Amino acid sequence: MKVSIIIPAYNAAPFLQRAIHSAMRAGSQVRGGWEVILVDNGSTDATGELIAQAVRAHEGRIRATNCSQPGAGAARNLGAAMSSGEWLQFLDADDTLAPEKIGHQLGLAGKAKWVVGAYRHLYSDGSTEDSLPHPDLWRGLFHNYRTGHTISNLVHRSAFDAIGGWDETLPSNQDPDLHYRLLRAKIPYVIDNHVASFYHHHDGPRIIASDPATKMHIRVRFLADANDYLFTTRPTYWQQHAPYFLGALLRAVRMLATHDLPAASTAYTSYFGPTRPWPLPDRPLELMPRYTRLYPYLGFRTLESARLSLTRYLPPTLRQLLKS
Repeated sequence: MKVSIIIPAYNAAPFLQRAIHSAMRAGSQVRGGWEVILVDNGSTDATGELIAQAVRAHEGRIRATNCSQPGAGAARNLGAAMSSGEWLQFLDADDTLAPEKIGHQLGLAGKAKWVVGAYRHLYSDGSTEDSLPHPDLWRGLFHNYRTGHTISNLVHRSAFDAIGGWDETLPSNQDPDLHYRLLRAKIPYVIDNHVASFYHHHDGPRIIASDPATKMHIRVRFLADANDYLFTTRPTYWQQHAPYFLGALLRAVRMLATHDLPAASTAYTSYFGPTRPWPLPDRPLELMPRYTRLYPYLGFRTLESARLSLTRYLPPTLRQLLKS
C-alpha cells in the first residue's frame, strides 16, 4: 500500500468529519493504494461514535483503534504501527488537506524519504498566514518553525522507523523534535512550497496541549541541544551561522522569562554566562532587539524584570516592540 493517512483525535467531534472528508479526497488521488487510520486518544465527547460511523460507512478503507496513553505522540505512533502504507501522512483531527496534497508530494519525492511541505494558518477571525519551509532546514528548525508541520509533511516509513517515531514524552514541540532527528539522521528530503495543508486555529481542545511555561522550557532545552549538536559535529557551519542559532536560543530564553523569570535567568547564565558551552560570536546576535545587548552589563534578570514591569503600562505597539 502506498500511503497511510493517520488521524489521532481527542475530543474532536466538532471537526473530525471535516478532517476525514479531506483525508478521503486526498487519498482518492493516490495511485497505489491508500488507507485512513483513526485513533481515539481517550475522548469523552462524541468522537468515538463518529469514528465508529466512519468505519461502518467506509469499510475496508478506514480502520480505527483506541490509544489509552494520553498524548499526540503515542496516538500517532500507534496509528503508524497499525498502518501498512509505504508513506505516512499525519493529519490532526481539527486540520485539513487539499485534495491534491499527497499525490503532488509523492510526485516530488523521487529518492527523498521526507517531503517538507508548506502550510496555511487559518485564524478564527478569517485571516490567514502561510508558512513556507526555509531553504536551509537547520535555520528553519531554529526559528519560526519552518521545517513543515505535522500535516504538511510526508514521511517514508523507513525514515520514520529509523528515528524511532514520535517522542511520546513531549507534551509540545513534537514537530521540531521529529524534524531535528530526521536532520541528524541525514534523511534525504525535498522541499514543497505548494500550500496544500491547513492548520485551523480555534479555542477548543487540541490533542497537543501544554501551558506556555512548559512549552518554553521544552523549546529552550531543544534549541540548546541543537546548538550543541551543530557546534560539536559541524563547527564550521555553526560558526558561520552562530549569531542566528544563538539568537534563536536567546529569543526563546526571553520568551521563557515572560512566564518563569527565575528559570530564564538560570538558562541565560548556563548558555550565555562565563561558563557557557560555546564561544559567543564577534557579531551581534540576530533575531534580538537592540536593548538585549546590555544583558552582559546590566544583567539579564534586571532588564527582563524591567521589561515585564513596563509591559503592564505601555500601549500595544510599544509592548510589541519589547517582545520582538
